[in-house]
Amino acid sequence: MIFNYVKIAWRNLTKQRLYSFINISGLAVGLAVCIMIMMYVTHEMSYDKFHKNSKRIFIPHASLKLGGSTINMEYLSFVSGPMIKESQPVVESYVRTMGYFKPVIVSKPSAGNEKISEDKLLFADPNFFDFFSFKLISGSVSDVLKKPFQIVLSHDMALKYFGSQSPVGKTIVLKTDSTYTYQVTGVAENCPSNSSIKFNFVASNSSLTTMKEAPQYLGMQNIGPGSFNLYLCLKHTADSALLRRNLDLIAKKDKSFDEEKFALSALPDVHLKYNFSDSSNIKYLKIFPVVAILILLLALFNYMSLSTSRATLRAKEVGVRKVSGASRKTIAVQFYIESALFTCISFIIGYLLCYAFKPWFLNVLDLKIDNSFLYSPVVLCLLVALLLLTILIAGSYPSFVLSAFKPVATLKGKFSKGTGGTVIRKIFTTLQFTISVALIICGLIINKQLYFFRHTDIGINKDNIIMIPVSNSFGNNYPSFKQDVRSIAGVSGIATSHYALFKGYDMFFYSGKTKNDKGVALASLVVDKDFITTMGLQLKYPSIMTIDFSGKNKVLINEVAAEQLHLPVDPVGSKLKSGDKVVGEFKNFNFASLQSAILPLSLSIVPDSSHYFKTNGCVLFAKINAHTNLPTLINAIKNRYSKYDKNTPFNYSFADDTFNEQFKAEDRLAAIFGVFTYITVIMATLGLFGLAAFTIEQRTKEIGVRKILGASVLSINSLISVDFLKLVLLAIVIASPIGWWTMNSWLQGFAYHISIQWWVFVVAALIAIITSVVTIGYHSFRAAIANPVNSLRSE
Repeated sequence: MIFNYVKIAWRNLTKQRLYSFINISGLAVGLAVCIMIMMYVTHEMSYDKFHKNSKRIFIPHASLKLGGSTINMEYLSFVSGPMIKESQPVVESYVRTMGYFKPVIVSKPSAGNEKISEDKLLFADPNFFDFFSFKLISGSVSDVLKKPFQIVLSHDMALKYFGSQSPVGKTIVLKTDSTYTYQVTGVAENCPSNSSIKFNFVASNSSLTTMKEAPQYLGMQNIGPGSFNLYLCLKHTADSALLRRNLDLIAKKDKSFDEEKFALSALPDVHLKYNFSDSSNIKYLKIFPVVAILILLLALFNYMSLSTSRATLRAKEVGVRKVSGASRKTIAVQFYIESALFTCISFIIGYLLCYAFKPWFLNVLDLKIDNSFLYSPVVLCLLVALLLLTILIAGSYPSFVLSAFKPVATLKGKFSKGTGGTVIRKIFTTLQFTISVALIICGLIINKQLYFFRHTDIGINKDNIIMIPVSNSFGNNYPSFKQDVRSIAGVSGIATSHYALFKGYDMFFYSGKTKNDKGVALASLVVDKDFITTMGLQLKYPSIMTIDFSGKNKVLINEVAAEQLHLPVDPVGSKLKSGDKVVGEFKNFNFASLQSAILPLSLSIVPDSSHYFKTNGCVLFAKINAHTNLPTLINAIKNRYSKYDKNTPFNYSFADDTFNEQFKAEDRLAAIFGVFTYITVIMATLGLFGLAAFTIEQRTKEIGVRKILGASVLSINSLISVDFLKLVLLAIVIASPIGWWTMNSWLQGFAYHISIQWWVFVVAALIAIITSVVTIGYHSFRAAIANPVNSLRSE
């Protein structure tokens, strides 16, 4: 019996090729998008759950309050781990890690000690590979990080630096602030893609404590802020509340800050809920599943609408089956099997589409997903569940409608054109265009906001600025290098800063002029005096020509800092309690993301840049004239760089590119949202195309009669189109407030954003109307110009 049903279903599929193509292609695209997003969401939700004790591992982080400002600190001091373990019986074990904050230079022995810049150097306690479930390919779990200057390489790094030979027992040279030789004691499997802890190299923490730069990393000698991630494995998960309360009691005894509180984050929650460095993932998890569901619903609407619209062609078949003794349940099963055949074919095509476009999708998201995860039992079970759910939904309404036909009425030909759910089909069409128009509105506003980000005046010159990191290896040669770059044709200005622009800043706490003034958390950039003119800062007080930059403790502040510190209208000459003297005030500029308001900022002017940057390293800013040959100029800078530092690879970036990187999350959203919008419009158009074709086919004789009675092509076109256009206009009316509300809520997350303008809704409406008119017009024009004699002869 089932085989017979499948045979009938296949016959109907091949007989009605156009409708089968629309149904299968639409459903395949919808399933492809749904599968792709389902894999992404599942991967994001699975972070760190592969560790054996993941449910018992918690990460403490501090919230500090000083001078009216609150700062979240995800890193703790080196001694926090042992002190918490000793004082808190609920803690079973702990491990401390410190990710080195900048790339390191690695010497490659097999290539004549070629110097290569690498990232993801992690310092960790000896029990790192026992505490976590990272697998060692070679080496002993208990011994690989036991002694100073021992290091474990990831599998990729072992291949890169030692080829097919075992690196265990060999040495590798890494340059951080200084150069150190490490003994390779093990090789670990590459970090899983769903791990929040990433590493290429894992060095022993005892190495770090013996380095000359150790004091700046080890931090204070009590439980508090520092440079280390601390992971605590509790004896029982339920002990987390007690531990948090005890940590707060410890914090109250510390008078270093006005207020200090602790929070505990479960390890599996860190990636999405407590990832201070990148919060974009949680935005995607809120948006993409909704879009996936909408696209899948569009595909299902298409399928159900076209299946029921062709009910009249199956009516007599159903009538004969019922007269022959078939029950409604049996007929419903038949149509469910037909839906299952359509869905299975669509699912296979959809999976192939997903596989083909997966690299693009992951590249846009800047994400890697291991193949082993894509074929894990969890993902395979979800795929089967999605297939079964799609079959259930796709077959439900057609089975209900078609199995309900009355056999006597259908066999006598008393079958209304409205049978099969005309109202439902109109609802489906309206919903399809509602979703499409809403997504078009959202896409237009997202792109408009991104355009605003890139082209708004941020108060500083970021165009034609090259930033070159300079390490402390330059020693006393930095002034010479700076002068060499200044002399290159095409370079119009040179400046120096401790950090690259938009890449970070220090944070200090400054007091106001009087003891009644609240303190202010002040961002600080250490720069030389050329920074002001090269970067085009606009001074409010006084003129740049009158500022005396000689001497120490000279700062310039922005307008926000002057206001929050309650300084005079002209703050020049004011002295902060820290001892810094204000020598100027400049107009506010965005030195961080436009997503947040401008913070108070001070520029600490270094009178002798050669001495300060010799010790700490710096970034050289070179302003480039317009129409300069960039490859030639960059090569000239590289040659001068290599003259003073042959051991550190030359690197550079453009300030405007660095600024734009701050909005990479929104860029990803816009790129993928644009594709999703195209898909929804195409799917809605496909649904309308099929429905219009069938409707016109049903009205063939009516159109023939009208033509014989003198109706023009235009009038017939208008007659057919008006019913569909009413549905599209209704969809526009429904979608517009939905799109406005959604985007207005999204824009509130930015301190600087556009206002939603009326033309966005007009453009979205025009796209929907033009698309529907062209789609309907194709069929109606063909019907209107057809020979009426042939139309009236047709059965």
